[in-house]
Amino acid sequence: MAHLHLGLLAYWVVNTVRYQLKGKENETASRSQNTENNTDTPPVHFRWKEIIRIMNTQKAVTTVSQNRYDEVIISRRCSDPTPKVEAIYRRLNYKPQPFTKRKFVVHKSEFEKMDLTDLQLFIT
Repeated sequence: MAHLHLGLLAYWVVNTVRYQLKGKENETASRSQNTENNTDTPPVHFRWKEIIRIMNTQKAVTTVSQNRYDEVIISRRCSDPTPKVEAIYRRLNYKPQPFTKRKFVVHKSEFEKMDLTDLQLFIT
């Protein structure tokens, strides 16, 4: 039953994104007929696998280090999007970077009590 639900959820997400890209193209086409200076992004005509490949070029990097006071410093940063990724974000009206730079300081005693899954939950 769980596989069926995940399959339906994935189908819904793919079709929603593709519908939004198509809808934005239709809006752009109707707007370009009404105005002479159209500065919108070019249409996105990619298959789903190509969209996934392009979007996977933007990465989130997590760095964990320890200072001399035995505090653990966790820093999380998102890479800059490529022009194709920015075009897709603009088409879908999303921010080009999902989050800004984040930094956490965790005291040594708290860090030792955490296991890897707790650390992942703390970061997100």
